[in-house]
Amino acid sequence: MSTPRPAALARVRTAAQDAMRGGRWWTLLDLERTLRADTEFWRDLWAPSLAIAAHKVGLPTARERLDEAIDAGFHQVDLFEPELSAAFGRDGDWDGVLERARANVPGPPLRITAWPEPRAAAPLRLEAIAAHREAQLRGRLPGPAASAWETARTLLAWTNGLWRHANARINAGDSLDILEQVALGARYSCVEYSIVLAQSLNALRIPARKADLRRGDYHDGVGKGHAVAEAWIDDLDSWVVLDGQHGSYWVDEDARPLALPELQARERPARPVSVGPRDGIEDVALWAAYFRHASVTGAAWDPEGFVPVFQHRSVVETERLLRDAADAYPRLSDIAVAVTSLDGSPAVRVVPTHPYAVGGAMEGRASAEGAWALGTAPGEHRADLAAVTPYGELSSRELRWTAG
Repeated sequence: MSTPRPAALARVRTAAQDAMRGGRWWTLLDLERTLRADTEFWRDLWAPSLAIAAHKVGLPTARERLDEAIDAGFHQVDLFEPELSAAFGRDGDWDGVLERARANVPGPPLRITAWPEPRAAAPLRLEAIAAHREAQLRGRLPGPAASAWETARTLLAWTNGLWRHANARINAGDSLDILEQVALGARYSCVEYSIVLAQSLNALRIPARKADLRRGDYHDGVGKGHAVAEAWIDDLDSWVVLDGQHGSYWVDEDARPLALPELQARERPARPVSVGPRDGIEDVALWAAYFRHASVTGAAWDPEGFVPVFQHRSVVETERLLRDAADAYPRLSDIAVAVTSLDGSPAVRVVPTHPYAVGGAMEGRASAEGAWALGTAPGEHRADLAAVTPYGELSSRELRWTAG
């Protein structure tokens, strides 16, 4: 039996649907030969519909069409109720017929069983220069190295060597304005170091922001604040505090660079590591005290209750007040997973949280389409997914699925 051409088949389908809705059972039965050639819908739609139609007009072969459909895998009995039960419910084997139909429901051909999700966190705000000035800033910077950490250390040393610290403040402007004034002999405070460093890191595609540190009882007195930068370092898979004024970062007992919440949680001061040409940290305890309270670009937190007054002279402003520092520290190697179609087959796509991601990878393989088809061989499957930045592939996350 030949399959009707698409246009003719569409007309037959419409006529059959109209006949079903209008109760024109002989019209529907007259279309049976053509409907049998509709392999897409014969089992699940036309065969049970014709069984009902045949019963309505009293044909003795009515059940044959339903049995044929069930033998072929039909199982959607509920779509045709109560008509099917009205037609065949008095048959002695009807309960067995329903069981046969329900047993036809196949297992899914593919099921994704485990996938990565980003941890909930406050929206990320970076200390970045305006987009139209970024290329100009990038032209003044040392070129990026192979890794994010090497690039960050280079920028930290470079920033530290730009001028000798002074307590002067620039009233307004970005890192380009600061650099232009420094070229004319100006000297600035820790705030300007942090702005130049953070904006330079972002210009080289390392997520960074300014961090304001405050000693205990910072609402009164003088010298209670310090400004640094902090950056997400791809190859360390963590945030790291970078002090432009001192050309330093802090490490734990295993020489691992530390994030701001880690420095706040320590009972003993961490060890500073200096990479700059000047003004390294000599009094470790003095500078460690500045980590007592902190806020970053876009957010502030304090488990003891937030004090919005600094040295009785200014307000500590923040865009978002948090209860937990962890909410201000998204893990930028986290990814979400999108499900899509690739050549008609189920596929997944990496959705990075890293603001400078350039794509994704599955098992180390990037894809021009940005998606990877899921294997359909029967059994359990797993794959490592990761975001990719200009510095390489980030820490991977596991995807699992079953097929068959």
